[in-house]
Amino acid sequence: MKCPYCRNDKDRVVDSRSAEDASVIRRRRECLECGRRYTTYERVEDIPLRVIKKDGSRVPFDRNKILAGLHKACEKRPISADTLETIVQSIENEIYERG
Repeated sequence: MKCPYCRNDKDRVVDSRSAEDASVIRRRRECLECGRRYTTYERVEDIPLRVIKKDGSRVPFDRNKILAGLHKACEKRPISADTLETIVQSIENEIYERG
């Protein structure tokens, strides 16, 4: 990591902790050259998912389409919107885990 003040690439991590919803790591760093401190944030880079359609075309994954399909399928059933949201979240998690 380059120091934003002197552009030296030698530093040490002074403090490290989770930020926001634990998907971001906040690191407090100190430059070994100039001694100034700065904060960096590390987060996992999202890989955009693509869906391969029947005709072979590829479109971006859209969780709202899954949610809309579930709403349509369950519109006359006593299933809450929170339950449907949980189902969509579990589907999305499984897709990301499979890679």
